[in-house]
This record gives sequence, C-alpha cells and structure tokens, in this order.
Amino acid sequence: MLIAEFCRRAELTRDAVRLYVKLGLIRPSTGGAGSNRYQHFHESDVDRVALIKVGQQLGFTLKQIVTLNREYETGGIDRPRRLAVMQAQLAQVDEKAAQLGKLQSYLRAKVAWIEAGELGDEPSFCGLEAVTQMLGKGKQAV
Repeated sequence: MLIAEFCRRAELTRDAVRLYVKLGLIRPSTGGAGSNRYQHFHESDVDRVALIKVGQQLGFTLKQIVTLNREYETGGIDRPRRLAVMQAQLAQVDEKAAQLGKLQSYLRAKVAWIEAGELGDEPSFCGLEAVTQMLGKGKQAV
C-alpha cells in the first residue's frame, strides 16, 4: 500500500510516518532501479505501528522504543532484560497513577465543596503551591 493508504490504516499523519521511517521503526520497500521510487508499506507495518502506539500508551518515549527495537533486532533483549524494562516501566506507571489519584481526590472534594455552596474551608491540594511555583505563577486560587 502507498503512504496515503498506510496513513489511513495506521491512523498516522504523513509526518509521523516519515519520522518512523527515519528512526527505522518501519521499513517500507521501494521500487527497484528504473521503476518508481514510491514507498510501499505492508500489513506488518500497520501491526508494528499498533505495537508502537501500545508502547507509547505504556509511557515509553519514542526514543526508548527506538532503543528497545534496536536491542530486539540484534537479539539483545533476553528474559532478564525484558523483565527489568517492564518492572521499571511499571514503577513509572504506578507513580503516575498515584499522582492522578491525588488529583482525582482533590477534584472530587472541590466539586463537592462547590456543589454545597462553597461553605466551610475550601479543599486544598497538598503540593499545589509547589506546582504553580514551578510554572512561574506563584500561589493561585483554583
């Protein structure tokens, strides 16, 4: 399939496809000498993009995916290495989940406080001041 069809099937922009090709994550074939130089993508490329998207949803950066892909292709990912990578990623996901849990609790308390007519003490988010200072905005009412 040509790039337009591949973009549609893989749900990627042309720029994203070009980046993936440049990074070596997908390798379309091209016509031989004397024929057109169009890139031809295959069903396996669509599958590979789906796998890349799963990796990104798990929190892996594109740079990490490229590195892991190179290791995989050279046979460098044995069981202990796979386990270490997955354990490290799980720890990062757990940390993000804990942060989201705190945000969720704060938002629920804030919604309940507003629904109750903003009576009593306003819910505070522990650490909110540090976050807003990091953004250069100082302490703000939320």
